[in-house]
Amino acid sequence: MAIEFNCPHCQHAYRLKDEFAGKSATCKTCRAKLTIPQPVVVAGGAPRLTAEEIAEAEAKALAALADEQAQVEKDAAAQFIPIECQHCNHKWTEPLAKAGKNALCPECRQRVKIPEPKNDAPVPWNQERSKLPSMAKQNFEKLANVQDAADAKFVSGKALTQAGADGIEYEPRPLKQKVTFALVIVGALLGTTLGVRSCYVGRVERGEDRLMVEAQEEFAKSTGALPANDAPPEAQLCSALLYIAGGEHAARHKEPKIKEALEQFAKARDAIRKAPPSLSRNAVGGELAVAILILGGSEQQARDQVRIRWTPGTDLKTRPNERLYTVLDELRQSLELLRAAEFEFKNHLARRLSRELTKQGQGLLAVEMIPLALFNEKEQDEAKASIALEVLRTDKGSDLPRRVMGDLKGRGPELMKSVPTPASAQTLFFAVDPEKAPRIIAPPAGESMLESSRFAYVGKALVENQPDVAVQLAQRRGPPEGQIRALALCADWSADPGPALDAAQAILSANKGRKEISAFSVLRLAQIAAEKNKPDLAKELANLIADDGMKAWARGAIVQARSGAGSKDKADESWVELPPADKPKEVRAGHAWGLLWVARQNTRLSGDHSAELKIVNTWPTVGIPFGKAGIALGLQDN
Repeated sequence: MAIEFNCPHCQHAYRLKDEFAGKSATCKTCRAKLTIPQPVVVAGGAPRLTAEEIAEAEAKALAALADEQAQVEKDAAAQFIPIECQHCNHKWTEPLAKAGKNALCPECRQRVKIPEPKNDAPVPWNQERSKLPSMAKQNFEKLANVQDAADAKFVSGKALTQAGADGIEYEPRPLKQKVTFALVIVGALLGTTLGVRSCYVGRVERGEDRLMVEAQEEFAKSTGALPANDAPPEAQLCSALLYIAGGEHAARHKEPKIKEALEQFAKARDAIRKAPPSLSRNAVGGELAVAILILGGSEQQARDQVRIRWTPGTDLKTRPNERLYTVLDELRQSLELLRAAEFEFKNHLARRLSRELTKQGQGLLAVEMIPLALFNEKEQDEAKASIALEVLRTDKGSDLPRRVMGDLKGRGPELMKSVPTPASAQTLFFAVDPEKAPRIIAPPAGESMLESSRFAYVGKALVENQPDVAVQLAQRRGPPEGQIRALALCADWSADPGPALDAAQAILSANKGRKEISAFSVLRLAQIAAEKNKPDLAKELANLIADDGMKAWARGAIVQARSGAGSKDKADESWVELPPADKPKEVRAGHAWGLLWVARQNTRLSGDHSAELKIVNTWPTVGIPFGKAGIALGLQDN
């Protein structure tokens, strides 16, 4: 049985199998939706179809419906245009009606033009691809006396000259425009230069860091491999020197490594603490104290963490468990290691620190902290006066010396109970208030005198710019240790230290081996001679020191002084007088310090990392680490 019905919309006739009854379909003629009705009985007498005819008719009907459905889908797809964003490659579709218009990409919100749909249908040979009417006339006519852009040609300068165009005037560029162009060009060149320099500096600093690490590791390895009996007696002090160099190097980085510098200085302090008491130990401790001053900076630098504060301050707020690093605290810890040293060493160190602190605007820190941290209670009066004098010499406008004088005068008779006698206090009174200076120490009389009188009035003559009188007074009859102490002050404060140095050399030669003479006064004389380009005299003075460790230190300090004076002369490792390679036990901290400064000076002059390293590698094994550390610092100096 079959279902026979007509489309209710267009009356198209259908004959379908019974199994399609009740299903939805689309009319192949009008494309309207319709529901296939239930089968009905065909009226009697009507011709009946065979089973084969019915099956054939049903197949044709289904094929027609399928073809029509595919055509519908094709027509529906043709109503949309596929688009791909050229900015983000996002794909979507737009209605055909929007062809040629602009749309926003749903993904990146960039403006995209919707393409025209392509018509791939063949075009007859006699039909042009144009949207104009077939008989439309196109305007290809060229107007007279009109120059078309396609016909434009370049005219050479020679043609202009021949045409008499020399007199053409051009509107000058505004000055602002010229300046802008110039700034752009300069900025580009400067940016390129800074970029190249930044890369170069970074590479150099990485090389410096590697050298410093190798220096410390190699020295630890070399000394650790030696038998206990053959190890240098001042190995701890040599390690401390490498840590001091490492701390200075870290603080002087282009981008300072303050945390690393603090760690290096702390290791140096620990190594000094473990070393047995000696004059060399005091000397190394003094270098650590001076090196620590490189950490101090302004408040802004402290906030930027490229330096630390000098003092804690009263208005600083810290987080719980946060440690506040200050120069005051770091310096105090280092100076406390040296409280047991002899007074003359501490006095020289205090004066040196005071000069450096005053140059950086920290004279108050010198006056208030150094006496308490470095000196015992009975030594503090003389120490305060000595420090105040150095502040006055460095900064004539400072009011600190007057304040110190007031404190000392207020102590009255107690002042004279200090040990040593406060000779520098008498000099300070003369320097600050020469008209009303109290006389707590009597002036020298006769050939012999008290040592406090000698020192006080030598200082007075120097303050009054009478160096010849000071040198004569220093040589007056008395103990040679007092004479050398006074002559060291003359050499330190005189513009021309020559007479004082010569007089000291004569007295020391006549009293060679006398232990009462302070090795640090002789060391200071040797340093001054080296600074004044008198290397032979400096070496003679160093050789007059009785203590072997201090003698070696004096030789190293001479190399340091000659290099620090801005000398253009290349240093030589022979200046250090290093012991033979087969006697490592005789190597002292002074030898290591001198080798470090030899490499530092030569690298500063040459700037050639590779060449200097080749030379250093020829040194005895014990000296190579200090050469590498010196090269790293010398590259920074250069």
